[in-house]
Amino acid sequence: MATKLIDVREYTVRAHKRQIHTRIFHFVCKQCNEATKRETFGPRPLYCEICRPPQAPKKSPQESRKAKPRPMSYKSYTDLD
Repeated sequence: MATKLIDVREYTVRAHKRQIHTRIFHFVCKQCNEATKRETFGPRPLYCEICRPPQAPKKSPQESRKAKPRPMSYKSYTDLD
């Protein structure tokens, strides 16, 4: 089994490094019917990386909240005259 060290972002626990065990699967893609191989740490994949490319990591909800400043929606007293 191949092993890797991956970076884990901070969410409810402190950020740390985690060692995961990956396996290389040799299989026939369900969509294009080509013999291929793919490295994964989960169950046996059904599709090759061309038919179903790996997804980019998702951003945490905290990062998206910090990025958008709220617009000012009130008027000052001098504008009311």
